[in-house]
Amino acid sequence: MKGKKTQNKEEKNFLLYIPQIEHDNYKINDNNIVTLYFEHNKPIEKFARWLVKKNNLSDIVFDDKSSLAWILIDGKRSIYDIALEMARRLGDTEEVAIERLVMYIRYIARKRWIKFIGIKHNQG
Repeated sequence: MKGKKTQNKEEKNFLLYIPQIEHDNYKINDNNIVTLYFEHNKPIEKFARWLVKKNNLSDIVFDDKSSLAWILIDGKRSIYDIALEMARRLGDTEEVAIERLVMYIRYIARKRWIKFIGIKHNQG
């Protein structure tokens, strides 16, 4: 049984969080590049679109590294697991991969494109 101190320490370790994709309107092309699509259907957005004659759909195309991170988010891997896999595939050090991934994960979490579904506990 884990002590309360160990459990609290795990809950504060961001690398143990398990992300899951929330934004479901995206495509992955043949080169494994992810494109997110956004519909703008709120009344104020409709009015702004009408003023500037814009489409109600916009998109964001990720680069190679961001696309790889997005693809590795499966609701099972922790942020640390994803960082290790990215380091392995990209030939980076663990530290570089973790630093880059944490910034990316925080950004897409703030945008609510992902959510955290749990904390991966150490087995042993």
